[in-house]
Amino acid sequence: MHYRSLFPLFLAVGTGALGAAGAAYADQLEAFLSQRAAQIGYAKPLGTSNSDAMAAVFYNEDNDVMLNGGVMAYGQPPGQLPFSFGAGVKAYAFSLDDADETVAAGALGGKVTYTIPANIPMHVSAEAFYAPDITTTGEGDNMLDFNTRFEIEFIPRTSGFIGYRKMEVDLDNADDAELDDNIHVGLRLNF
Repeated sequence: MHYRSLFPLFLAVGTGALGAAGAAYADQLEAFLSQRAAQIGYAKPLGTSNSDAMAAVFYNEDNDVMLNGGVMAYGQPPGQLPFSFGAGVKAYAFSLDDADETVAAGALGGKVTYTIPANIPMHVSAEAFYAPDITTTGEGDNMLDFNTRFEIEFIPRTSGFIGYRKMEVDLDNADDAELDDNIHVGLRLNF
């Protein structure tokens, strides 16, 4: 089975999940750029819970394309006020041009955010998602997606950030495919 045929299905499922989250307008639209890559993503709250449905499209200068979508729950444990935590699941679909490979992966992950006590909202966060061999199909063995960032809300409902992302896929019959290993800058708009 050729996994490129899964991309339209994956995109339809991800869009459907976002649409099922509610009829209201988008909660967040985020885009970032680095020297080698770009990503645009969309997140929407799931009802009144502290969770979001999200989808993103990533592209790099090697003509690799990645789609992902998932659900993430957020919260603050009692007594941990400057910190908030998240946990979730994501599905990834990769088309790797240099290796001429396709990979799909189901990943578990988490996020930790530290809110800097200041008059201007500022945050430092780190997020990681990992898919082992058992949940990685196609020509992949496993997948890692890690990013960290510093973010500042410079005008109401608009934040800028600078961060670092490492995203790689371990392939069956080739070297690891490194999709991103760069510093990036971006914007997030809250609606």
